[in-house]
Amino acid sequence: MLEREVILLVRLDGVGDAALCIPALEGLRRAFPGASFGAICSNTNASLFSDRVASIHVYNEDQPVADLRDELFAQHYTRALIATEEVAGYKLGRLSGAPRRAGFWHGLEKPFKSLWQRSQLNVPVYRPAAWVASPQHEVTTLYRLAEALGARSPVPTAPQDLRTWLHVERSDAARPADGALAFQITAKWLTGGWAPTSLAQLVSTTVAASGYDRVVLLASTQDEGLAFSVKEQMPPSVARIDVLASLSLPRWLGALDCAVALVTPDTGAAHVAGMLGAGVIDLFDEADFDRLSQQWHPWAGSSRCLVKPGWHSGLEEQLGRQIGEAVHAVTKQ
Repeated sequence: MLEREVILLVRLDGVGDAALCIPALEGLRRAFPGASFGAICSNTNASLFSDRVASIHVYNEDQPVADLRDELFAQHYTRALIATEEVAGYKLGRLSGAPRRAGFWHGLEKPFKSLWQRSQLNVPVYRPAAWVASPQHEVTTLYRLAEALGARSPVPTAPQDLRTWLHVERSDAARPADGALAFQITAKWLTGGWAPTSLAQLVSTTVAASGYDRVVLLASTQDEGLAFSVKEQMPPSVARIDVLASLSLPRWLGALDCAVALVTPDTGAAHVAGMLGAGVIDLFDEADFDRLSQQWHPWAGSSRCLVKPGWHSGLEEQLGRQIGEAVHAVTKQ
């Protein structure tokens, strides 16, 4: 009788980084149709996945890794995909007892670190220690770990398959996003001399150029003040502006799923929205745009990557029109 596969993902960082692992999970599901899945997550990304990931183990960076030993052993994991380079991630993968553990190592570029990495793995996958001028997309890089565990090419790209891994909760809280143009509001908007006033002008110009008359500003708890500051400075020409802040992760996913498109400055929201199949306009700072957009652009769905230049007078109108045209392209309006 063939052994039942129980596959563990180890990802200890943010929401967007965890979402980048979804094609790898889908590839392993296709390779092992009867497999069940678990994940070791951070407090930040623990509620990202749907019940396709049956077991969620939450690791707090302040706790000893040994605290999770019993609950990991109880799942009888057979394969572990260690999609992190944090020391705790390697230790947790080994602690799981999975006989096949795939993770990254750096060869001779960092010999001492690499030797330690290899001691925690039995399926090492080489990854350069330093950035390269023309990188693979991060999803493709992570999928190499899945291939080492038995997944096959090509990397899954269809949103209808990828979105099923996400815990999307449609709720009344997300209703204002239905049919609206969404902006993820974050301090990243304020790099390069941008301010809440100029950001409000950019949003207003984008809304006018896109043809949509409603906008929703999505924000985390820490960015809620910035979102309301932008709203207060929006002109009356925008018919409706809603702020959705401090939503639970599943409800935030529901809001992204309701919106007609998302505009964001290189945040995890771009990766999540792409996996949902939403249209995404992803803005990257001008410095190193080519490399960053090549490695981090939204994986699935329709998307456009634009340069976010340093602010100067009149830029809001020019960039707003560009984003509005990109909205048309990704929504086929």
